[in-house]
Amino acid sequence: MSIDTYAICPCGSGKKIKFCKCKDSVHELDRVLTMVEGGQLVPALDRLASILEQHPDAAWALAIRGRLLMDLREYDSLKENAERFTRLQPSNPLALTQSAAAAMFAQDLGKATELMLEALTESGQNVDSFVLDVASLLSYGLAGNGILLTARIYATLAFVSEGYEGNGMAANVLQQINRDPAVNLLVKFMPELLPRPDGVDWAERYDEAALLLANNKIVLAENKFDSLQRTAPLQPAVLSGLLTCAVWRGDYQRQIELLKKLSECESLSDDDRARYLATSFVVGPDSDPISVEKRTMTTEVDSIEETMMSLSSHPRFGELPPDFLQQLKGDNEIGPRAAYQLLDRDPPSEDGVPEDLALVPESIGLVTVFGRETDRAARVEVVGVTAQQEQTARDQLGLALPGRHFDSEREGWLPLNYIAMSQPGGLKVTDPNAFESLQQRLFVDRGVMKLAETAVPLLGDQSLKDAAGDDSKWLERAALLRYLEGEDSLIARDETMLQRLCEIGNRPAPEAIRPTGDDVENIPAYDLNRVDPAGLDTENLVYLIQRAQQISATRLGRVASRQLLEMDLPSEGELAGAKLLGYSFLMQNATRSEDALENLEAAKKYAEAHNFSTASLLLAELPLRLRRGEAEKFQDCVQTIAKNHGNDPEVMGRLQQLLVQFGLIRPDGSPVQAPRGAAPAQAESSGLWTPDGGGSAPAAAAPPAASGGGSSSKLWVPGMD
Repeated sequence: MSIDTYAICPCGSGKKIKFCKCKDSVHELDRVLTMVEGGQLVPALDRLASILEQHPDAAWALAIRGRLLMDLREYDSLKENAERFTRLQPSNPLALTQSAAAAMFAQDLGKATELMLEALTESGQNVDSFVLDVASLLSYGLAGNGILLTARIYATLAFVSEGYEGNGMAANVLQQINRDPAVNLLVKFMPELLPRPDGVDWAERYDEAALLLANNKIVLAENKFDSLQRTAPLQPAVLSGLLTCAVWRGDYQRQIELLKKLSECESLSDDDRARYLATSFVVGPDSDPISVEKRTMTTEVDSIEETMMSLSSHPRFGELPPDFLQQLKGDNEIGPRAAYQLLDRDPPSEDGVPEDLALVPESIGLVTVFGRETDRAARVEVVGVTAQQEQTARDQLGLALPGRHFDSEREGWLPLNYIAMSQPGGLKVTDPNAFESLQQRLFVDRGVMKLAETAVPLLGDQSLKDAAGDDSKWLERAALLRYLEGEDSLIARDETMLQRLCEIGNRPAPEAIRPTGDDVENIPAYDLNRVDPAGLDTENLVYLIQRAQQISATRLGRVASRQLLEMDLPSEGELAGAKLLGYSFLMQNATRSEDALENLEAAKKYAEAHNFSTASLLLAELPLRLRRGEAEKFQDCVQTIAKNHGNDPEVMGRLQQLLVQFGLIRPDGSPVQAPRGAAPAQAESSGLWTPDGGGSAPAAAAPPAASGGGSSSKLWVPGMD
């Protein structure tokens, strides 16, 4: 096939083939592409090497070779190819992108991000798919390193680019960030470029910089914003432009600096200032202003037997079982001889959970005892103790091991939100559901005061409670509360928490947002849990519930779901099954498994009454039953799925995936092990549990040839017949 010399050259220069230096060698392009499309990647690489020997300036060959090397994970060769490509065409976006990919695979995300910015600057309006491929990979790496706003902006670039068909990875990165309840809501929305004031003498320069940003000319835009900052310091619009450039650069330290400067702009509202300062806590992998220091304490001992006896006899040290010791050992050759929970109070004398929550002890550290090693003496190590609890730990260790001095050093930092989590210890509780309920009750009972009484660097090593009367720290207190408001994993477990913290911290509670149907889609992620959906119609409630699922805004999803369940819905049409969405949200986001099951049962009754499929609800029931240790109900649920949906390959395939995930069957359907609490298998069976409680598959789930034999030990899945 003849080459169209007026087509754009595949080398990435942006020139037509007729006017590109590649014109003398590009006649080989069709042959190479045919080999690639046929899966002959190695022969294609050989052919490209031959072409480059004959035509050293064949940039198109270097462009295609780089893509193939990346697909084959030949990263050293990719680096060499990128260096040669860049020497040949220093401003070529594909050459810069290959260099970015090589830097990324070498774990140098900073250099990779800078090279990607240069590639985007040189790309113009039409960004090559290869550039977007690498942008998606870069966003994945950035997200894994906690540089979340930059990960979001590169993933969004790939996701929204028109005509780009490889945006699956970018969509996955965005979904993982959005749905993770451990990611603060403040970084689930990109800071916007603020509008400039009217009538300023630098308006034209600002508009030029904003236009460059819109066209992905980040380096050029940053130069203009830098110049503007010297002319108009502490202007929110200019600072927001520089912040956007810092996000593109992946420079989270610079992002923190600019967010703090924005929080100092008195022309912004108090809430916006607090939000910018709070966002500075979560844009990078470190959150030092609101972190709590953890300490490790160590001492050497002469006799580990005496040490273990002393610790075991002291009520504040709860001995942990042997299987926990094995977990601590992991892959190490030598593990601890004993381990104990260091408790904050004496455990109750009776078994079970005491009625008075004040009597329930919590673990404040892990104490491990190690025997003598070749190069180390026998020792006691205490880990996980916060700096605030160190003196308490020392006091108890002094009582159990008198005369021993413990050296202390920093172990690391713990984000403030983890302080609210409760770790009951020293109790004899065998029912996992009772223990789960106890954790939730303790969280509600103690979580607020733990957060309010913990000192943080942001407040000058004071707690929120202690700094409540200091007017000079109003912004820091407001920012701390804004940060906690964005921690969905906290607010979801106690919806009154923020209100109580605001009262303690001497700050007004956030005002409710009451949207109309026209503006419900414009609410930023960080404000979703402030929404009061009263008065919205069914369609907007469904939208809010779906948005709450996507962003992990649990409070909003619950409120909207409860409101939806109280409404009268049409029996036909798109919204007929909307209540199932509400039930499902309440089930998936329940704080206790009992509440989840209650909503699940209500959803099943509603679905059956309105002739909706119960397949997804039954599949959602399986992990709940397994987590609660209800083996018989788990098996009943599997039987029901097999009976009612055995002829649906999609449902049965999903059932098989779940059972494989649970470790109950192998991918081919053969059983692996019995779940906790399952009845012993019959003697004539293989001795392994299968979904029908014996050694054969349910008749409804078996293929026709095996349904009558009773000897099969496999669950039918699509393709097995």
